[in-house]
Amino acid sequence: MEGGSMLTNSEWLGINELSLLIHGTDTIRDMQRYFLEALRNIVPFERAAFFLFHEETGGLLVLQSPFCIHMNPEIVKAYGRLINTNGICRRVISLRRTMAYRSSDLVTPDEEVTDSVTEVRKSFLLPNEVSFYSGIVLADDRKLLGEVVLYRTDRQRDFTDNEMEILDRLKDHLAIRLRRERKECQVQQHEKDQEESQLIAMGLTPRESEIASLVMKQYSTEDISRHLVISQCTTKKHLHNIFAKLGVSSRLQLMEAIRTWERARE
Repeated sequence: MEGGSMLTNSEWLGINELSLLIHGTDTIRDMQRYFLEALRNIVPFERAAFFLFHEETGGLLVLQSPFCIHMNPEIVKAYGRLINTNGICRRVISLRRTMAYRSSDLVTPDEEVTDSVTEVRKSFLLPNEVSFYSGIVLADDRKLLGEVVLYRTDRQRDFTDNEMEILDRLKDHLAIRLRRERKECQVQQHEKDQEESQLIAMGLTPRESEIASLVMKQYSTEDISRHLVISQCTTKKHLHNIFAKLGVSSRLQLMEAIRTWERARE
């Protein structure tokens, strides 16, 4: 970052602790929460959001798994609309690279009275008492992964050069963690699709294949119902049909039948 900032020992310690937290927290959801809570100690803010991006066909961005501090979900929805329609909000997003930014660097004096700036202020900043905001866009190979956004009201000053340097030094750690998570999810989804395709080849329907796959992972009837958001009665009916199709009478026999079929296909 420019501006000749000089981080203090406590800020360096905070960066190191946050880096360990980013890479060492088991789940992304917990990482989002712990990261924002710890970040607040070295980069103060009044409101914040950390969410993931899903990009649909046509470039529409959908905010996923948001973790928020002192923010109404409607605020997040409003931001989700703006990043798809507003030029100022899309300015950093459209670069499709990992970077830290602050609002005071995004808008030039000539743009202060433009429609894009006016829309952001009227529809988002003023209703939420936001005077300054800063954040980190997270991307990998020009694919958007997520964003951290920090908000301050007029009770706080704008983000300093030191604070921006802290965000800048954390950005790559966050991008690496989200990239690793996305790749792991893709591998898991590929394995899941392969497994379910094999089960469909055995004569099961897609839903029956999902349930049989969960049985192979030793999910109970209750666990399957909760995972698929269906009633236990429905789960039992599917299991009955699976048993009948594969000629088995128990979960153990079902698992063995699937393993035998898989070995025969190798």
